[in-house]
Amino acid sequence: MSLDTVFSTISYLVGVLASLFSVLNPISASVIFASSTANVDSVAMKKMARRACITAGLAMIIFAVLGQFIFSFFGFTALAMRFVGGMLVLSRSFSMLSGDTQDRITPQEQDAARHRLPEDYAVIPFGIPLLAGPGTLSTVMGFVTQVSLRDYALVLFAILGNITLTYFVLINATVIYKKLGTLGEKILTKLMGLILAGVGMQFLINGILSLASQIRTIAPH
Repeated sequence: MSLDTVFSTISYLVGVLASLFSVLNPISASVIFASSTANVDSVAMKKMARRACITAGLAMIIFAVLGQFIFSFFGFTALAMRFVGGMLVLSRSFSMLSGDTQDRITPQEQDAARHRLPEDYAVIPFGIPLLAGPGTLSTVMGFVTQVSLRDYALVLFAILGNITLTYFVLINATVIYKKLGTLGEKILTKLMGLILAGVGMQFLINGILSLASQIRTIAPH
């Protein structure tokens, strides 16, 4: 393997890791998680964090693995998914930049979660949609659209890496929130929103380039 290939692989992996971390946004998720588990003992809290992360991870892997089948079943093209994914990711990034993160889990869902058993609400709404919401799943599908086997494997590795990191963030949610404070959490969320805006725009640019290429192919000479 040449040095250029190694550098390209590392660059791609870092980009996917950063993008998925931004859209998962475990820092903001940990704030909601900490407030919702304030009266739960540490053992149950860790169990909830584990279940939430497993749920989110499985959802992301399922969409990564079955993405092409989903396209075929509903009659989507990979190009259509690039545009849809780009718009959803951009929408999510704008919410993060503006400080509006209520689209992931509503106050009603959060309040309802407090009145259910930890085993129940670790899956919904914490696993889905707090962690693996539409923006997260769209980002995953955007990354596995028309990629090489190597890049596909890197995306799966990035999913597992981010879910593992998210788990450690959630089980230390109270400590992290005390260290960061409200201002620190808002600053990090906006920075991640900025990264996510770039990801969404790149999806749209790739879609436009692919569409232009298809138009040139079918255009009469």
